[in-house]
Amino acid sequence: MIICAGESLIDMVSFKGEPEYTPHVGGSNFNSSIALGRLGADSYYFGAVSNDSYGELIENTLRHSKVKEDFIIKTNRPTTLAYADVVNGIAEYTFVDEHSAGRLLDQKSLNPFINRVKKAKALLVGGISLQAEPCGSSWQLFIEQVSGYLPIYFDANVRPDFIENKQNYIARFIELTYKVDIIKISDEDYRYLYGAEDFNEVSKNWLDNGVKLVILTLGSEGSKVIYGNDSEVFAESQKVDVVDTIAAGDTFNAGFLLSLDQQGLLNRGSLNAIKNNQLIKALNFANKVASITVTRKGANPPWHEELS
Repeated sequence: MIICAGESLIDMVSFKGEPEYTPHVGGSNFNSSIALGRLGADSYYFGAVSNDSYGELIENTLRHSKVKEDFIIKTNRPTTLAYADVVNGIAEYTFVDEHSAGRLLDQKSLNPFINRVKKAKALLVGGISLQAEPCGSSWQLFIEQVSGYLPIYFDANVRPDFIENKQNYIARFIELTYKVDIIKISDEDYRYLYGAEDFNEVSKNWLDNGVKLVILTLGSEGSKVIYGNDSEVFAESQKVDVVDTIAAGDTFNAGFLLSLDQQGLLNRGSLNAIKNNQLIKALNFANKVASITVTRKGANPPWHEELS
């Protein structure tokens, strides 16, 4: 059971030259759950879903992609909308999120799931659910309560529009480095948070805090993992014709977690003793599934049978 916890929303996508926006289900953590389900993993989505028509579309997509709904919290609050204008494959976002299902998620709603989550194989967190308030504080406390019981994978996936106080978010980010086992961050997200600070020095601090793997994604160049005592591995991205990059990182997360699981490494003990070749295998698989996603419009991760 791999649980992806956080936001779900609707991406209203417009490509250059198109006069209208087309709705696509989305949300960082939601997209990862969809990718895991399509790849054959035991995938669960954990988050608030509205009773509105967009919420129905979100639930139908979960079922179609074989994602289990045991951790869904239903609410009458509206679904978050993200208007994505795609130019040259890159999406620029504008969010409509006031009083939404995800944003107003409180600790009382999360508490009943603590013990069940502790028994899962892994937990994926991050994205705007840890950047907006009041949900960010609720999710942070939840993570602290389950930390140490299972591997926790934290994808920064920064959306500056949701960060009202940058210093407060950086403080939260640092606190989470004491609670999670894997951090994944893009080069762009890193620059937003740390500017010109040396990545190797900063990642060493995270490892000293208890993080086992630090993943840095470098867009079309590839990705690398820093771990252990200054050990590092790198894998190139597959070269494809990019339509848009929506959900590329989310699909990468799913591929990386699934590869660890298939290698028998998705537990905290194994992550402490992970080997170079095992990480390269996980990176290559994550890059492969992400490379398929970017050839399509919107968040549309591949199915297992498409990988052959």
